[in-house]
Amino acid sequence: MKARTVKRVAGAARCHTSSPYLLPSAKSAGRSSSAMEIKDRRKVRVRQTFLLDKTKKRSRRFSSMQPKIVASMSELRNSLAHASKESLWISYEKGLTEGLLRNLSWPSRSLGVAVLLHAMDPRMLPALSGCFKRFAFAMDDGLPPDELAVALEAKNCSDLFIGGSVDHATQTMTFWRGNLEALTVPFSAFETSGDGIVPDFRRFSISDCGHSVRLGDYEAAADAILYEFDPEYRRAISKARRETEQSLGASLRRLRKQRGLRREDFSPRVASRTIARIEQGKVQNVRKTTLNAIADRLQVAPEEIATY
Repeated sequence: MKARTVKRVAGAARCHTSSPYLLPSAKSAGRSSSAMEIKDRRKVRVRQTFLLDKTKKRSRRFSSMQPKIVASMSELRNSLAHASKESLWISYEKGLTEGLLRNLSWPSRSLGVAVLLHAMDPRMLPALSGCFKRFAFAMDDGLPPDELAVALEAKNCSDLFIGGSVDHATQTMTFWRGNLEALTVPFSAFETSGDGIVPDFRRFSISDCGHSVRLGDYEAAADAILYEFDPEYRRAISKARRETEQSLGASLRRLRKQRGLRREDFSPRVASRTIARIEQGKVQNVRKTTLNAIADRLQVAPEEIATY
């Protein structure tokens, strides 16, 4: 399916910081002026945060999370003794991350989840997989410390991006979400904007507490990217929408507008008048041949139209 242009979406939901959960039970859809509450599929409670960082000024910017500051090997060993499967580790220090792995007893118990903000040796990945349920790494330009803290604590953390990486060889971008899941997107998703701004993949950054992706002067919304490339997110949003507007016509109208198509663009296979009647709910049973023709033009399977 051809990727659509990803644009900044007005009325995007903002971070909510009152929850003590890293992966909360509800997330804000952020695609309209009225937020929709969506059940989170992977809830993990974080009871203790460990911050591996020798820079005191930066560490203070995580004060909202009340982390245990780890700046030496003795502090690291003490932290390991108190860590659990519900811990969150944030590391700016490669040496301390390596020290953590050296001081473990293998096979390791689960240490929770981790955000690694330093240069990574790929050979560390198997060991990290052996002690962390999930971990994010290889961030080219993630959020600054204070915004990272907000995004990780947010109720809708899984809808926010905390960092990512750009691979020019494969022409893909990988985003790390606030629940430490990865999402890979092709360069082709970011088409030239209507006002002629071209994405500059050499100038990648995350901003706005994880709501926005910047590629030079080009800006895209995290929720728009998720809606296009995460089927589970799209289904959840669509389900919430259908609770207030349940019809094939409403789904067709949303998908047609998302694709930037006019009703006339379905001709000659389907008349614009027919598209209008379906969208207005005046056609109760759409013929299979008509539905297939509409789906072909939208570049989706016929049964997928109702999920939008």
